[in-house]
Amino acid sequence: MYGFFKCLNCNSEWESSHVYYEDKERGTFLGHNCKTCNTTCQPYKVEETTCSSCGTCGCDKTHHTDPNKPHMSELCDKCQSGNSCE
Repeated sequence: MYGFFKCLNCNSEWESSHVYYEDKERGTFLGHNCKTCNTTCQPYKVEETTCSSCGTCGCDKTHHTDPNKPHMSELCDKCQSGNSCE
């Protein structure tokens, strides 16, 4: 899933293609820490990640993501819990 974040502490904004449910039934997501002030933030908007070519494969072509950009696991709640996103 693809999420949009804004830190309520320092107003930094970012996007991530590494957004995961914390509780799917409740619609809650695992947070990401702000790289500016290290505050844990929840996404304010989350979209399904679908292929813009076929619409079904989940290959992350809907958003402009750079596959060579490293995932910042030190800021990711999922990775910090011991469940790696990689």
